Amino acid sequence: MSRQLWGILSLAGACLLVFGCSSNNGGNAQTGTGGAPQTGGSTSPSGSGGAGSGGQSGGSGGAMTGGRSGSGGMGRGGSAGSGGVSASGGGVQSGGMGAGGMTGVGGSGASDGGGSGGSSAGGAGSGGTVAGQGGSVGSGGANAGGSTGGGGSAAGSGGSVRTGGTSGGSGGSNSDPVTPTSASNKYKFSFGDVVMEIDATVGARVTTLTLGGTNLIMPLVTDLTACSSTFWTSPRADWTPGTNDWPPPVAIDNGPYDGSISGTHALFKGAKDPTMGVSMDKDFSADAGTGWISITYTINTTNAIQAAPWEVTRVPRGGIAFFPSGAQAMTKGPWKTVMQANGITWVDDTAKTTTSPDGSKAYGDGTGGWFAYAVGGNLFLKKFTDTPANQQAPNDGEVSVYSGSGFLEFEVQGPYGSIAAGSKLTWGTQWRVVKIPSTVTVAVGNASLSDFAAAQAM
Repeated sequence: MSRQLWGILSLAGACLLVFGCSSNNGGNAQTGTGGAPQTGGSTSPSGSGGAGSGGQSGGSGGAMTGGRSGSGGMGRGGSAGSGGVSASGGGVQSGGMGAGGMTGVGGSGASDGGGSGGSSAGGAGSGGTVAGQGGSVGSGGANAGGSTGGGGSAAGSGGSVRTGGTSGGSGGSNSDPVTPTSASNKYKFSFGDVVMEIDATVGARVTTLTLGGTNLIMPLVTDLTACSSTFWTSPRADWTPGTNDWPPPVAIDNGPYDGSISGTHALFKGAKDPTMGVSMDKDFSADAGTGWISITYTINTTNAIQAAPWEVTRVPRGGIAFFPSGAQAMTKGPWKTVMQANGITWVDDTAKTTTSPDGSKAYGDGTGGWFAYAVGGNLFLKKFTDTPANQQAPNDGEVSVYSGSGFLEFEVQGPYGSIAAGSKLTWGTQWRVVKIPSTVTVAVGNASLSDFAAAQAM
């Protein structure tokens, strides 16, 4: 921040000494009150003190139409970036640093999904390549038309602007942590068109994960074994004796957790299951700039145990689950066919006819550290540290799919090992939900779908 303020003071001083430090078409860079935003992010001729290429200069609200690329000017954001107005196509946000200048301190976000300000995906040049109308930069995350890749170009004097965008990787390189809110023991993260809610009274489960209003997680119902996203230890055989390994221990699965907010994190602490001597902690956070939701689970023990961490998420039926094939083929469980194509294992539930009266499921070893579920034109992606086949829990796998009555379980497990008495094991996953572009064919075995998911997982 101090470097940005120094750049602003230097530019203001230069303008006081030299009357030739002028604003461009959108309003005075020092005191403009609301010039119209530009739509393209073009670069005006070089100067010695204007704003960086494609950038917008704003005083208390003014905006340049073109900006100047100067050896000492500032990039997108202008001399008083807190008032800059983004372009309607999001392209203006592509300005990184001017040639020797500083990044602006933040214009307001573009109406089409541009970032909310701050430094953009561009590197040391005055602009990387970013998505335009369909993509987004900064806190905009990923849109259906495309998202930014892992970062802009390292150098260059004028970032290019796209009107269609590309599928991109992580959805923008800018960090923009989301601050959660709480009401009645429910904790919410909201950014872009994504809303996630955790209910502390029911096992600190994720009960809502919507994208554009569509819930990709089964909402709470009376039967708590058929809804939401929960966390257990694996294998089930080590749960309460004499219960036929079902249902899960209440304290872990659906009992009340103590919830709190610490900065940009929602934290939850569960009670101890008296038989296993295990309690769970959960830590949720989200980043609007990348679109990733991060979940860290901690297994606390008073007894020595052997266990693997196990995330179980119940999703609507009718989709396709898929992941990069690992060293061992997937056990089919109740599915007649589990297909492998293009290095990907596919479980097809589009017909919604597979049932599992004996509780069996498809499970196996993955690789690449991601697992995806495509349903209703949306992609639900989980990212995690890959667990080698020889470290997976007995009679279970790193990834698994269970067909329930009206729901599907979309599961991931971590490594199986010893946890000493009075110790803990920490493990986590990351989630991302995105619209699937119309250019991607949603079908079992289709490379465009698996390629799209792999790009999102980067």
